[in-house]
Amino acid sequence: MSTNNNLELKKVLGPIQIWGLGVGIVISGSYFGWNYGLAESGYVGMLIATAIIGVMYVTLCLSLSELATTMPHAGGAYAFTRRAIGPLAGFITGVGVTLEFAVGTAVFTSGAGYYVNFLIPAIDPILAAAVLYIFFFIVHILGVNEYATIEMILVTISVGVVLLFSFYGMPHISADKLFGGNLIPGGISGIWAALPYAMWLYICMEMLPMLSEECRNPVKDMPKGIMRAIYTLVILAFLVVTVTVGLGGNVGASKEANPLSYAIAQGVDKNSWLISVLSVVGLFGMLSSLAGAILAYSRQTFALSRAGYFPAFLSKLNQKRRTPYMAILVPGVLGFIFVLLFNPDRLILIATFGALVSYIMMNLSLIILRKKEPNLARPYKAPFYPVVPIVSIILSVIALFSSIFKDPLFFFISVGIFALAVVYYYVWARYRINKDAPEERFAAEANQEDIYEEEKIPASLY
Repeated sequence: MSTNNNLELKKVLGPIQIWGLGVGIVISGSYFGWNYGLAESGYVGMLIATAIIGVMYVTLCLSLSELATTMPHAGGAYAFTRRAIGPLAGFITGVGVTLEFAVGTAVFTSGAGYYVNFLIPAIDPILAAAVLYIFFFIVHILGVNEYATIEMILVTISVGVVLLFSFYGMPHISADKLFGGNLIPGGISGIWAALPYAMWLYICMEMLPMLSEECRNPVKDMPKGIMRAIYTLVILAFLVVTVTVGLGGNVGASKEANPLSYAIAQGVDKNSWLISVLSVVGLFGMLSSLAGAILAYSRQTFALSRAGYFPAFLSKLNQKRRTPYMAILVPGVLGFIFVLLFNPDRLILIATFGALVSYIMMNLSLIILRKKEPNLARPYKAPFYPVVPIVSIILSVIALFSSIFKDPLFFFISVGIFALAVVYYYVWARYRINKDAPEERFAAEANQEDIYEEEKIPASLY
């Protein structure tokens, strides 16, 4: 079956860019969002939640490294699950990823708007958010290479300042703020309630496999970029949680839209030069994650549209730049509507729910493919199989139900979104699947091989 070159993305990314994109899309979580979990968990509970979620993401990234090198397509999570389990599972996984990143974009934009308003109070945060949306729409339509260049600059600055904050604040940490009073105010349920917010220190790493189709050598570069990025983020997560609480305390930091600046003001000096630096660079971190989330949801939307699950107009490419402009614009506009309707702490619950559904499905896909297709070419194999995917699944299931402890309404809203997606699939999508899409062709090849195996006909005769 011939490939439609009009629906292929440009290959421009190397391992350093993959690392930068992975850290960049997550880095805003160090500056904003994770601290909402402190109210239920306290420092010790938040540290436990951060460790649990850290293990979940490291094991997830090991699984993703295998899947991404086996199936280097823009569909990412959808492609993996489509081949392993079937079209409905693939579609549901794709919906989870799209929901995660489209809603995540709204959270990042809200945070960026608040940072702009903090720096320049005369500017309305919603207006700032709208301007930032438009700017990054333009950047992404220009091309992934242009975006990756901007992202590397933002990431370098953002990571550098997180490290500066950590080492500058460490000598001033108060043991009483860390361990005084009730160590875990909410007990076990408090730790559980903190899991979605701990995820914000790592969330969106799973977007990297969606860039495989734009990677110069995905077999070699993708595992390197993914694992280096997640190890960087684990180190930053523990530093940020410890120093922020050690300077600012649990209660105060849990309510702040700018927790790092608040921590320096409370624990070091209200007039410290670092407060302004953190506010400016915190904005850079928000922009870095905002830009990465747009890249992620656009690639997943593009892949699902190219395969026929979403309407065809969403896979239209800019003829000169080879970028999926409609997949950038449409979910982005919907995300901005979320900015207008909901507070970011509630949006985080929807985004993490969508993410966790996709994590469970991707790890199941790894296990099923190992059994179903043992001879499938695997340039990289996840170590300690099957422990790695099983641990990731267990922790993902535990985290999936955590929003019940924070806000049962938003848990059931998330469940309702997926129920509607299943109805949509049976009513509309399943009749319009494009068998020429790379992910669908790859899945069809697996089915054809199964037929040959059953009929005892050598595949070489096909």
